[in-house]
Amino acid sequence: MTQPGLQKHIRCVPGDVGRYVLLPGDPARSRRIAEYFENPRLVAENREYTVFTGTFHGIPVSVCSTGIGGPSASIAIEELIKVGADTFIRVGSAGARQEYLPIGDVVVVTGAYRGEGTSQAYLPVQFPAIADLEVTNALLAAAREQGEKGYHGLSFTRDAYYVQDKELNEKLKTAGVMVSENECATLFVVASARRARCGAIVGTDSNIWLAEQPALEEKDRLFKIAERKEILIALRAIELLASAGAASAQGR
Repeated sequence: MTQPGLQKHIRCVPGDVGRYVLLPGDPARSRRIAEYFENPRLVAENREYTVFTGTFHGIPVSVCSTGIGGPSASIAIEELIKVGADTFIRVGSAGARQEYLPIGDVVVVTGAYRGEGTSQAYLPVQFPAIADLEVTNALLAAAREQGEKGYHGLSFTRDAYYVQDKELNEKLKTAGVMVSENECATLFVVASARRARCGAIVGTDSNIWLAEQPALEEKDRLFKIAERKEILIALRAIELLASAGAASAQGR
């Protein structure tokens, strides 16, 4: 017998997830994030979607992997909203797009160039892909608390991982775009369309502008450092958001 409200892809029902959900791409990162939860529970595991729910310092929180790219990310956030989530933080990987930005550091993404296709099914390309201000401010505050440099700025969200447009890359670099990845623009636009909150923090795993490229093993080592940083920052940001929400409710 099918459970009421069961979602086709993430295999969750209302009550399975918390209000706050972290969104990594990698299912294995879902497991690593869940290790920081108190009493983590594997809710569902289907296709690219691995969902855990628990608490962090008493706050109900979940994590759901989205796979790679906009189509699967849009499915995740759509179905998570249907089962009760309303605040999302992408915790992902990205390639640095400024020479000074090192591999193994973290960047809070404030908005994205819509170089992917999924978001265009939701809203016209003239609509900006902007991260939620409250979530972004919480991420920046959490990063400062943890002694990080506080890198923040725009991402180039794109679909074709192995295709580079050199002219566009140069233009976006000149315009100050910080990183490139595959999901932020989609998540920001879907969240806007569904009146949810979404922010993002990414760890850098490469940099196309380096004259001498590190070996893949070294890039992986550096990214593991960034991954731990971004997870801790995202979880602290949830604490700040929950605290602000509680204070707002008391003030009514």
